[in-house]
Amino acid sequence: MALVGDFRQFESFFALYPSLMEVKNYLTQALTIDSAVYKRINALAGTTENTRVEFTYELGGNIRAIEQTYPLKSHTEALYESHKKFVDFQLCVEGAEYFEVGYIKDFTPLTPYNESKDLTIYAKPITPPHRFFFHSGILGIFFPQDVHAGGLTYPIQSHTNAQDTTNTIDLLTQPKKVVLKIPIEYFA
Repeated sequence: MALVGDFRQFESFFALYPSLMEVKNYLTQALTIDSAVYKRINALAGTTENTRVEFTYELGGNIRAIEQTYPLKSHTEALYESHKKFVDFQLCVEGAEYFEVGYIKDFTPLTPYNESKDLTIYAKPITPPHRFFFHSGILGIFFPQDVHAGGLTYPIQSHTNAQDTTNTIDLLTQPKKVVLKIPIEYFA
């Protein structure tokens, strides 16, 4: 079951998993304006607007931090994925994006599981997935049964003119975020 909410709401979650204290400390630094981690993530899109940029850092214990930024895409271009060996902790530091998340049994794989990438890609489900809005401070935790697609925008229907639709890509700024890859064994 995916967990999504303000990072500050995850105190009891981290209390259940003392082995994730370094993860909690890293995520806290990612949201602390004067920390080196925050400054590094915030600088990602400084000269590369509308370009994907990412850097990977090893945190120890086979935990990786992928600091990244990328251009948003329409929800119709969603790339649905899941992982078997790692749990994704995705924290938005700056900017915003939408995510779609659903239960793995509601999706049909498009590709077989790629063990070296720890990745399965899925077709868009018949049952609409849940939609979440991520902005600064929002954390999503995606377990192996949680198929997810991020970096999305949606059309906004105007309240005054039914013919007027504006894509949220015009209203959102490119996210600057971190994805932590946590081995599934931490949750056994």
